[in-house]
Amino acid sequence: MKVLFLQPPLGAWSTWGRHRAPNIGQAQLAGLLREKHPQYKLEVLDCRALELDQAGMMREVLKSKPDIIHIGDILHTTGGAAVVYRYNQAAKLIKEKYPQAKIIASGLVYASAPQEILERNPQIDYCIVGEHDYSFVELVEALAEGRDVEKVKGVAFRKDGQIILTEYRGLITDLDELPFPAYDLFPMDRYVGHDYWKNYVETWNSRGCPAGCKFCYEWSQFDPRSNGDLKFFRARSGKLVAEELGLLHHRFGIRVVTMMDDCFNTSRRRMEEFLEEMLKQELNKKIPWCFLGRAPYYLRDIDLFPKMKEAGCFLALAGIEVATDEELEELGKGITVEQVEETIARLKEAGIATVLTWMMGFENDDEYRIKKRFEAVDRIDPDICALQYLTPMPGAPIWPEYVKRDWVKFDDLKTWDFHHPVVPTKHLSIEEVGRLGAWALREFYSKPGRVERIMYSKVYHPYVKLCFRSYMENMSRFEKASSHKELYV
Repeated sequence: MKVLFLQPPLGAWSTWGRHRAPNIGQAQLAGLLREKHPQYKLEVLDCRALELDQAGMMREVLKSKPDIIHIGDILHTTGGAAVVYRYNQAAKLIKEKYPQAKIIASGLVYASAPQEILERNPQIDYCIVGEHDYSFVELVEALAEGRDVEKVKGVAFRKDGQIILTEYRGLITDLDELPFPAYDLFPMDRYVGHDYWKNYVETWNSRGCPAGCKFCYEWSQFDPRSNGDLKFFRARSGKLVAEELGLLHHRFGIRVVTMMDDCFNTSRRRMEEFLEEMLKQELNKKIPWCFLGRAPYYLRDIDLFPKMKEAGCFLALAGIEVATDEELEELGKGITVEQVEETIARLKEAGIATVLTWMMGFENDDEYRIKKRFEAVDRIDPDICALQYLTPMPGAPIWPEYVKRDWVKFDDLKTWDFHHPVVPTKHLSIEEVGRLGAWALREFYSKPGRVERIMYSKVYHPYVKLCFRSYMENMSRFEKASSHKELYV
């Protein structure tokens, strides 16, 4: 049995420039499948890293002749649901020229909307519904051994012209039981972050988020038949996270890592363990890292900030999305504006650079509300401003309302990358939302003194300045995406 993990030709978010990382979801699946079945032959074809176009992709697929091809992603930062469009197009091309391969899709969107995906994409044979690890392994086993797929939990497929959803599969409770990702299958010397971070990797060592915001993309990774799964936070131990970073540095020469967990700092105990291991293994000077977290947890751990910096943390991200406590409560964020403002200030005081995410395009947004939101972001004054447009995802609590209003068109996902506005508001057209987004980002980075503060800082790591430089150089690309003039993913 030969299994090919495929990453088709892809770009990256407009503001991230040349940005390529291993598909961490596929790396995790490959690690688990190899542990369970070392007799299977596993291959990875990362067309993005290898700079292959569709013709090059097809040459490699036909040369490989796999029995099974996996497509899908677990990180919205690869390009949101726009990557699903790219996967679907690649699957269609492959089925036309190599119909004997079974194509399995999992991850974002596939996990929460398998019926819609299979109805619209006959080239896809199976969707993994919900968390994909063990469902994928058991599905491959069933196909290899000719057993009844209907007995595998967490799978959607066609049978006699009907789409079948098998029994719900519960979540993995202990992520420490999973092996390390199979990084050795990937072209590890080809990855780069934000144009300038060479020898780059993104990791993902926790799942779920205690907040469960109504708009969150991550709802689309879970089986909607159990609507509480997203809020069940689980994480690998801090010790194992540090060991994985050690492996990445010593074996593959990785020099910079982003922990893409939606909320890496949920557990203080885990953070303390991770920091201790980074210092104990003397990784702090070898592999600088950054992470995503929530404001209340940052404030809980202010006393850890010096140790975080000592252990290699050079950049930390927090999200505010909107700019009043009333809006935050409505979205289920579970934070306050004051908490975010203090988080950004205290991180900067500790010499850790900051990224602040915020959004526009919510149903009640008008020009006044958006400009007041920008004023709040400008006052909070993060080092990097990461603006995204609301992009409803199947499975999220806001999704049914947007479908009811006919504001989302599931058939066309190619611009659903969070950098193209895709839905109107009650007061603004899609074009008006995009115009305001382009204005806001340009306004933020044009403020006198902001560029100089970052680029001439004596306390920030050089990687911060390189990331900021990438954002500045790619500003016009975000403006083009905002007006739907170009596609990037």
